Amino acid sequence: MNKYSALATSFALTLCLSACGGGSSTTTPAPEPQPEKKEKTLDDEFKLYLSSLNSNHIVPRYAKFAEQSAVFHASAQSFCALPVQTNDDLDLVKQQWQASNLAWQRIQWLKIGPVVDMLFRIQFWPDSNRAVARAIEAHLLYPDTITSDYIATRNVGGQGFPAAEQLLYPANSEQSLLLSDDKEKRCQLIVAISDNLKNMSLQLNTAWQEKQGNYGQHLVQGTGEFSGVKDALEELVTNWLEQIEKVKDEKVLKPLGDASPGLPLITEHALSDLSLASIVANIETFDEIYSAGNGHGFSLILSTFLQRQSIDERMQQAITDALTSINQLSGSYSDALKASEKRVILQQVVAKLRVLRDIFTAEFVQVTDLNIGFNSNDGD
Repeated sequence: MNKYSALATSFALTLCLSACGGGSSTTTPAPEPQPEKKEKTLDDEFKLYLSSLNSNHIVPRYAKFAEQSAVFHASAQSFCALPVQTNDDLDLVKQQWQASNLAWQRIQWLKIGPVVDMLFRIQFWPDSNRAVARAIEAHLLYPDTITSDYIATRNVGGQGFPAAEQLLYPANSEQSLLLSDDKEKRCQLIVAISDNLKNMSLQLNTAWQEKQGNYGQHLVQGTGEFSGVKDALEELVTNWLEQIEKVKDEKVLKPLGDASPGLPLITEHALSDLSLASIVANIETFDEIYSAGNGHGFSLILSTFLQRQSIDERMQQAITDALTSINQLSGSYSDALKASEKRVILQQVVAKLRVLRDIFTAEFVQVTDLNIGFNSNDGD
């Protein structure tokens, strides 16, 4: 190669290296393309709500129900094992029945999943045909030892809280667990019924626990019996609306009747006269449902995501107003149904729940595009 050819080759290589970056180690690589940010959807908001409700309300409430029911069963066993029983001993069992029942009242509204087959076994009410009383009478005639296995296969009226209430608070003192001629049989029965309640509450708790049945995963993901996240939420809001109506109509309006003294014998806990405490627990639960147990609740969805702060404020106010009204009362529900000034307060509770129902059905479901279904509140 002559010197001119060598120069030409050198010049060509220089141009090539210059155009290609010359292999320099200081060259900055081109940035990788970033994925587009996905816009959050209403379904995403629904999923956050379901996750919060499951973790903050449903799972803890079923766990509390199981815990209190186990204590109720243990207290019944201890009472019946005593060689001599007193009123104080019986009062301890009654207190545990009350605690277990109130734990149930705070999750009573939920009608999805494993509880569907247990609802009337846990609490058969309203009871217009004396199903509970007839079941108790049949149990007491059973010639063999009464067990929870036996109870679980019999009439639903004789399996749950109302049946236990009839044994603990009999209308006739001669049928008391302390005084009745067949108190040993009645003791077998209260132990078996409390055991049946314990078993059902444990099944529910297990079904919803994350490391066990984990039913909540189906709820949050909208899988299993649900066709999607929206379908799961629609089932829940339907359950909630039904409970609002049940508290308003079955628990307050019907017992009020047309005039004093009302109809105390049709109340939810007529024998123990503890219906008022259950109503308070129900309305307090409405706030837990709305806020998803102080998690990603409907308030955030309405105010922040949908920009409908006015509806959110009115929903919250309606729940607060109903709770404020019912909290003016305490003690005997029968007395409240008699006294004119307390009847006015109960009528206010009905009015406040109507306001909540109206906002719920006319505005809340419209702006969230949720469809309300229907599930019967009675046992027919």
